[in-house]
Amino acid sequence: MFNERRSLFCVLSAILIALCFCGCDNSASGNKKSKPFDCFSVHFLDVGEGDSAFIYFSDGKTMLIDCAPPDQKISKSIIDFIKNGGVSRIDYLIFTHPDSDHVGNAVDIINSFEIGVAYIPDIIETHLPLFPLYKSAVERLNEKEISINTSDCLDVIVGQDYGVAFLSPTPKSFTNSTYRDFNATKVPTEEQSNALSPIIYLQSQQLTFVFTGDAPEEQEKFAYKNSVTQSGYYQKQGVNVNLENVDFLKVSHHGSNDASCSEFVRALKPENAVISVSGSNNYGHPSDQVLSRLETANENVKIWRTDVHGIISVYVKDGQSQVVTQIS
Repeated sequence: MFNERRSLFCVLSAILIALCFCGCDNSASGNKKSKPFDCFSVHFLDVGEGDSAFIYFSDGKTMLIDCAPPDQKISKSIIDFIKNGGVSRIDYLIFTHPDSDHVGNAVDIINSFEIGVAYIPDIIETHLPLFPLYKSAVERLNEKEISINTSDCLDVIVGQDYGVAFLSPTPKSFTNSTYRDFNATKVPTEEQSNALSPIIYLQSQQLTFVFTGDAPEEQEKFAYKNSVTQSGYYQKQGVNVNLENVDFLKVSHHGSNDASCSEFVRALKPENAVISVSGSNNYGHPSDQVLSRLETANENVKIWRTDVHGIISVYVKDGQSQVVTQIS
């Protein structure tokens, strides 16, 4: 089964994809205008040292997870990529946590698209000035009267042939709540901010994806435990959560050594690991330790990096999956 599924994943040239997918080529390389999205697809956008992932579901619904670091060129590239695919509405807009490299262009996104509902972390009002870009985004959501949900474990989104489950963060009702820790601290640390990142499980078209934001080791362990202890709850809500042998893992915190702990990646055994990272970053991302953990968890893991491959897109049509990169 492993070899059968893995054989479906390969990098094709734009010409071959056009022949095979008949209109499902959205590589967005150069100035070429993308054709409209017409199949389930997940796109890990090339945004430098930040995060942004766009998802097009087969029922036409859309999701954007994070909005990259603040930069006019990057902002335009995200907006153009989505609009050139024929999309004018983002049904689910998710801010994983308030750091600028994840919400930097949020106001531009909110102004450029109709938004269905936003999932954002629970941050008390007195802390908002500490994160000015996030504060501006929340204010704009309220100005446009967009529905806002607090990201929390046990949240689910169920569509025509897909299910999304939030496996973290730990809610305020928990003794060891990440929200409590963050909001009770006068000036939260970077680690406390990263811990707000929801670990999100997506299943569609027999493929599984895990998105992690910048979630640290403690939240990875909690998410895995939660996926097991609350599996019955998620199943009743319409999402069959199974973190073992996932197809795609969006590696947490750009491959930083404070995440992607051995326990988590060994459980997931990802067939593909995607790292959103800048080739010129000063943090040493991705760390050699993280790359080693991924390869130890699955010796056949395919590692995709935005600094090497550009936009990394996964297309699924007629039961077949293909990985397409902007840079072959």
